[in-house]
Formats: sequence, structure tokens, C-alpha cells
Amino acid sequence: MRTFGGYVWADSPLHRAPAAAKLVGLVVGAALVLAVRGPITLAAALVAVAVLGVVSRVGWRRLLAPLWGMRWFLLVIVALNALLFSVSEPLFSLGPLRLTLPGIERGLLIAARTCLIVVLGAMLTATTTPQQVVHGVRELLKPLARLGVPTETAALAVGVTVQFVPTLLRESRQLMRAQELRCGGFAARGIMRRAVSYVRLLVPVFVCAVRRADELSRAMEARGYRVDRRRGATGERGCS
Repeated sequence: MRTFGGYVWADSPLHRAPAAAKLVGLVVGAALVLAVRGPITLAAALVAVAVLGVVSRVGWRRLLAPLWGMRWFLLVIVALNALLFSVSEPLFSLGPLRLTLPGIERGLLIAARTCLIVVLGAMLTATTTPQQVVHGVRELLKPLARLGVPTETAALAVGVTVQFVPTLLRESRQLMRAQELRCGGFAARGIMRRAVSYVRLLVPVFVCAVRRADELSRAMEARGYRVDRRRGATGERGCS
């Protein structure tokens, strides 16, 4: 099994399914996950996602990898709900903070929903190439073209965004390694120090994103790329 960016080369029913169907399935699946209210429906959602993960043949290490990067975010979600959602007698109180059992349950439920949606998104990117995503978006937006909506421009924007994400993640990791070598910011202990180190990354990552976008726009202009509405696809003109 080989990987290319976020895509995993494999032969599975999900890989062979149309991109438009998978995009619709992601939206419907996310809506159903958000409708989960109790342990029974949560267990059913977990089983459904697990079955899809097995069918995809992508590997759980690849599907669960994004959750490790979100561990602090998920912990904050659980903590805020546990300490601020007070509808019953608190188990522990300290000033305005009131630790309650319903708050803990609510935080765990929200975190579980978030994890399921992230896994579904990882499943989509692992079984669909960026070109297939663009084609799927184009197919879904076709009815809006009759209303004058620039569907080709939207599809191109989605494709460029999807292809930019791995590049920005790679540059972010390089910046993190550089900062660790210089001052050990990310290796330092303490949540506040880590948070400050991540905030320092925002400006260079933003600058990298703007530079990449400018380079891409110049390259597209130099090659004469344009959206040809008559053909309904991205056209290319020869450069003299």
C-alpha cells in the first residue's frame, strides 16, 4: 500500500466510488453524527465508521493519525464542558468552575462526534485524489450553473485548496523543527509555553501561504490558464 500526499493507493469499493457520491456521503454522515444524542446511537455510529474503515482498506493508523494532532483541542473541549456546563449538583467546585457529571458526559459526546467526523474526512481524502474531488464538486455544482453561478471557478478553488493543505502542513512541520532547534519551544514543558510557540507559527505559516498563492497565480498566468465556460472546463492558451 502506497501513499501520495493524503491519498492512499489501494483497491477498495470506496476508492472506486464516484467522488460526488463520497462528498454527499460525507455531508450526510457528518449530519447523522451531529444528531447522535445517547450511548446507543453513538455506538451505532462507531460501528458504522469502523465498517467503512475496514472496507476502505486504508489502515487505521492513517485514519486515526489526525486525531493525535487534535488531542489538546479535544481535551480542551471536554474540560470546558465539564467545568462550565452546570445543570446539576457539582462533584467539585472552585469559584465559577463547577465540575459536573452531565458536563463530563456532554464534553465526551462532543469530542466523540468530532473524532468521528474527522475520521470520515480522513477517509475521504485517503480514497479520493484531488483531481477526483474537483470533478466531484463540479458534478455537484452543475445545477447551479444554470443560475449563473461560476461553478468552474468554485471547483478550481476547491482543487487548489485541497492540494495546498499537504504543502502547508509540510512547511508547518519544517518551521516547528527549525524553532525546536533554535530555542526548543515545542519541546519545552507546559501547556502555556506550547501555546505561545504555536501562536508564533501563525505569522510565518500565513506568509508561506500567501507566497505559495502568489507563485501559483503567476504560474497559471504564465501558462495562460483560464476558465472556458463554453467547454465547462479549465482551458489553457498557448503562450507566445
